[in-house]
Amino acid sequence: MIRRLPEALCRLLSRLAGARVGRRELYLLIAAMALGLALRVAYVLVTQDHVLAGDEPEYDTQARFFADGRLYWSTTPYGDPHPSVWKAPGYPTWVGTLYWLLGPGALRVLLVQTVLGPLTIFLTWLLARRLLGMRVALAVLPVAALYPNMWQWEARLYPEALALPLALVVFLVVLDRPPTPRLAILTGGLMAALLLVRPTSGFIFAGIAVAWCVAAGWRRGLVLTAASVAVAALLIAPWTLRNARVTDAFVPISIQDAALSGTFNDDAANDPIYPWAWRSRVRRDEDIFRSPRGDDEFRDALQERAFDYIADHPSALPKAFFWNGLSRTWDVRRPGRALDEVRFEGRTDEVAAVGLAIYYVLLVAALVGLWRLRRRRELVLPVLAMALAASVVFTVAAATRYRLPLEPLIVILACAALPQLVPGPGRRYPD
Repeated sequence: MIRRLPEALCRLLSRLAGARVGRRELYLLIAAMALGLALRVAYVLVTQDHVLAGDEPEYDTQARFFADGRLYWSTTPYGDPHPSVWKAPGYPTWVGTLYWLLGPGALRVLLVQTVLGPLTIFLTWLLARRLLGMRVALAVLPVAALYPNMWQWEARLYPEALALPLALVVFLVVLDRPPTPRLAILTGGLMAALLLVRPTSGFIFAGIAVAWCVAAGWRRGLVLTAASVAVAALLIAPWTLRNARVTDAFVPISIQDAALSGTFNDDAANDPIYPWAWRSRVRRDEDIFRSPRGDDEFRDALQERAFDYIADHPSALPKAFFWNGLSRTWDVRRPGRALDEVRFEGRTDEVAAVGLAIYYVLLVAALVGLWRLRRRRELVLPVLAMALAASVVFTVAAATRYRLPLEPLIVILACAALPQLVPGPGRRYPD
């Protein structure tokens, strides 16, 4: 039976990839997954004494409440325990369930999350295999296993650990495939799960719409995209109703959209070093933080001031788009500025620096890859649409980790830049 296992796995992978997968490719895939797992486990163990930073303390707090039977409670922002709409429910559910099963403590969760690394490597290989063939898929494997920007947040309490594999599944379902009503329903379900983990992932709908319009014409493509959005909204609705019961207000997923106030204010606008960078508290809003109120009122007050600021300063939007949507989202800035975010997120300086250096090489190569694949409209146009939509969404706030769902596409396109792996326009694929 053990002797037949490789053949069975090859048959399974062949069905998933839509092309024959041989033993050599299977063994290389397994080796990359094992290497990636070993690296992630080692990193978690070496840095296990790191102090929770950024959003990590909030997820730890909600998980402890969850394990005690008080689901989705928090003490943010005023220190009083209460049913909260501060965060989307997906990741607190994940961490809280693990705290309940294994006991409270971030280390246990991080060790479990390392298992998501091999899954991410496998899904990245599968996406490359389906889109560009065996050679590109094999070239992707070592990068997916070792590239820090694809695993740093698996080793911390961040929702990106779940968002990355979910986004890869969406790409597998959508890219370079003819859309059907069943596919639209499936995509809507996947996007609902992704949005409940990471609400800013809505920019992926732009890629879905463009992919389906290219494949089936704009009318059918938009109808199926609308159906997918409707399915996602329907599946998110129970959580929205829960929020309405808790707050007596309409909060679709969370109050994270109150982050507007952290960017659109005089403190951010006049910062000579980090212009228009989001900050958790600003002088203008100190009175809101000093005067306790419900989560919905807290959100409304911050949003009102942000919108008033934009109305009084119309140039704020294009400036924030440049600094956040373009410069910070894509790290087109001084490397030192990007590395300044590392301590705030609880990451490691050395690993982040290596990841940033590799990213710059991959980004240039990915642009070359896009150009070489320019006749593959069904692939290139959705990727460009998602990149633009991400820049628009992250005008509000941006950092290196915000583009994480797109990192596998950057890796795949970078490998596609090599002429030995992908033929030029009009030539047959090596496979």
